[in-house]
Amino acid sequence: MAEHFDVRLADMTKQTAAGLHCFSAAVAMYLARELTKSSLNEIGDAFGGRDHGTVLHACKLVKRRMKEQDNIRQTISFIDSSLQR
Repeated sequence: MAEHFDVRLADMTKQTAAGLHCFSAAVAMYLARELTKSSLNEIGDAFGGRDHGTVLHACKLVKRRMKEQDNIRQTISFIDSSLQR
């Protein structure tokens, strides 16, 4: 997934202001929530110790952008399909 967005995996999981607002990290958290049985806390831990509220915010952000922008929805659908192969 990091390759799709041309982002280093380490950048998606580090705890910095830029990392917290990185849309690719939000997408990864959203997909982790959708495709696994992991809790919000478990997902947050995997992304550099973020709390459950950050993960919840990321999921809401991605859902909203998917509704508003076809290209975002198509990209996430493509990544989802690729991960499930």
